[in-house]
Amino acid sequence: MMTGLAIGLLLGVTVWWLIVQRLRDKPWTVHGVISGSQDGLTSSAPKVGLYVFLGMVASLFMIFASAYVMRMGHGHGELQEWHAVNEPALLWLNTAVLILASFVMQIAYHRAGRNEVEGTKRYFSAAGILTVLFLLGQVLAWRQLRAGGHYDHTNPAFSFFVLLTTVHGLHLVGGLVVLTRTAARLWHGLEKASVVQVAAVRQSVQLCTTYWHFLLLVWLGLFALLWST
Repeated sequence: MMTGLAIGLLLGVTVWWLIVQRLRDKPWTVHGVISGSQDGLTSSAPKVGLYVFLGMVASLFMIFASAYVMRMGHGHGELQEWHAVNEPALLWLNTAVLILASFVMQIAYHRAGRNEVEGTKRYFSAAGILTVLFLLGQVLAWRQLRAGGHYDHTNPAFSFFVLLTTVHGLHLVGGLVVLTRTAARLWHGLEKASVVQVAAVRQSVQLCTTYWHFLLLVWLGLFALLWST
């Protein structure tokens, strides 16, 4: 019961944070309105779309977390017995790597806001590399559990562990696709790009930063849930 309340509280804080970020974001006062391009509503469309998507993702993980807690308490009758998984210590290192990736992404965002292209390139690419390392660490964590010989698909606890980490990892992979496209535009050079193109790249860096922070919060919630049970 307490675990469910903790997950609900964490997701509530996540949604609150997203709303605050949206209200504090005033692109017309930070970057100005580009004459002849998009109006205020249209230029905000990608941000609105991202926040709607994040709301859906938050709901999805809330459902998974609730199912995890309910299934953990029911292991009798026709249901397979729940055998708690001893999560590998590697998850702590993976968590530290994802925190660092989110921090580096924030630096890239600040560099982009100051039009420091070279700094944005380095930190943005570093965030992507750290994220790949996190995903590889998650796969290694699965292998460590299987190598122990105690956990397989017949154990619902192990199945949930794989499900939660896989779904979270897939969302990061989707983010990496966008990150790669944005990084390619950064490394291709913005010297000859128009003002609208530069603004679009800057916005893409901002959206990636928000996405990474959100998935970090989700992972911290999942990590707390898995480790506490």
